[in-house]
Amino acid sequence: MKKAVVGLIAISIFLIGTFGYLSYSNLEEHEHDDEHEHSVEIEGSEIKLLSIQEIADLWEIDSEIFLQRIIQEFDLKENYTVDFVLEDMRAEYAFSPAIIKDIAEEIKHGAGNE
Repeated sequence: MKKAVVGLIAISIFLIGTFGYLSYSNLEEHEHDDEHEHSVEIEGSEIKLLSIQEIADLWEIDSEIFLQRIIQEFDLKENYTVDFVLEDMRAEYAFSPAIIKDIAEEIKHGAGNE
């Protein structure tokens, strides 16, 4: 009986260690992906406090196009304007600020402008 309990504990520790490592590795890889260069350097925590207009101004892109791309990307249902703060929009869908930077970069460099 003791051997069975000890065996289960050992297996549990092994599995927790393995999955913990894999989760940490995925997190580390995801963080690395978010560190690629943008034409505007701003932290995610800072960008969340800006309006769509302010973010568009930083990237020197059209704020209406930017807003429409965000709405399409996350299938947002509320009636947003360029005056909305990004963090308020995240209440509907908790998207990553890094994706917002990527969308701004795509627009700035001409990708996806319909």
